[in-house]
Amino acid sequence: MFVLRVLSLALLAAPSLALACEGGRCSDAGNGQLQLDASLRLRGLYYDPTRFGIGSSEDGYGLLRALASATYAEDSWQAKLQLGVHAENGKAGGAGRTDRGALDVQQAYWRWQRSGFHLQLGRQEAGYGSSRLLSVRDGPNIRLAFDGARLGWKGRLGTLDLMALRPVENRPGAFDDRGEHGAHLWGAYATTARGQGAGQWDLYLLDYRREGARFAAGSGTERRQTVGARWFGQAGALDWNSELVAQGGELRTAIGTLDIRAWTLATDTGWRWTDLPLQPRLGLKADIASGDGNPRDGRLGTFNALFPKSAYFSEASLLAPANLMDLQPTLTLRLHDTVTTELGVQIAWKHRRADAVYATPAPLVALPGSAGGARRIGNQYKSETRWQASEHWQWQLQLAWVDAGPALKQAGGQDTLFASIVGAWQW
Repeated sequence: MFVLRVLSLALLAAPSLALACEGGRCSDAGNGQLQLDASLRLRGLYYDPTRFGIGSSEDGYGLLRALASATYAEDSWQAKLQLGVHAENGKAGGAGRTDRGALDVQQAYWRWQRSGFHLQLGRQEAGYGSSRLLSVRDGPNIRLAFDGARLGWKGRLGTLDLMALRPVENRPGAFDDRGEHGAHLWGAYATTARGQGAGQWDLYLLDYRREGARFAAGSGTERRQTVGARWFGQAGALDWNSELVAQGGELRTAIGTLDIRAWTLATDTGWRWTDLPLQPRLGLKADIASGDGNPRDGRLGTFNALFPKSAYFSEASLLAPANLMDLQPTLTLRLHDTVTTELGVQIAWKHRRADAVYATPAPLVALPGSAGGARRIGNQYKSETRWQASEHWQWQLQLAWVDAGPALKQAGGQDTLFASIVGAWQW
């Protein structure tokens, strides 16, 4: 059945591909231009065990993602259609909601732009900044898309985007994905232009609503406002990326309403020696994502990263940025013109003892039995190697070992091994 779905996707793209210019990029069509793209990703994953062994065990499975898109542009407007097929094989307990989907619309939008302004309507991906809060979620098999509208402006001082979006709920059938009921995202995101000072700034304001939110302090309808600032840039061998975020709002539960007071501070600073063999970059990442110190004080202090990249701390995607403090020294090496590798260690603690350890994927899930008790989560030792094998093919090998600390062991957690190999083809 899956083979038939992949063939269906190929057949849909074939008539247009025949019209494309060499390389599969673009061709003249009518009064405009037609651009065509296709990609294929194969990924094998192994966990021993999944979710630190809390209610789960060893698991290994394969994922396949096939995407094909056509974009037609004419004068001041363009239209894009992207179709996708997603498959999973061998996962214990069956495929998750971001693993499997028959032929469906990944993106379908109309865009108008003129004099620095643009308007984009329809189903679309929306990644911003460092993907700490708004990402395309490339780690899972199905990328994150939204239904809605974005209005933007680009000028001498920078860019500004206004958005009204609803996350797409992924379903396993054909053409059955839809906007998620009870969820929305409103907001504004601004980025300063280069050359306006030391580095650049992102400034943003987001309003988020979700039904069925679950935290250690309670479950219910979450309404959360987020204000954030990010400073990033590069000066010679030095690069930096720092972000401060504050959140307010409320969580309406069956027994009352909790006031949200949460925050996070994240930094990533590095120094690269380009004149040395292997061009090493030594980096240090540090994160604090607030937790809830007292589940009975009428407040919720657990930070919510909204729609982050699943590989927030590593490709293992085991820990979520909530109620967490960590330090991550990293070493990046350029082994060859086409091969890079990154080695790192994550030393992690809970921010608040009373709160839980939270796991991915989004939305946030508190690990059962992890609230209260010890603060120390454990150490994660990780490596990622990327090989650009050709113009179209890229391979990735990801390994991680988690040395479980007292906060995980008190909940029944244990040491965890993760391995992944990814082959990605782009046309």
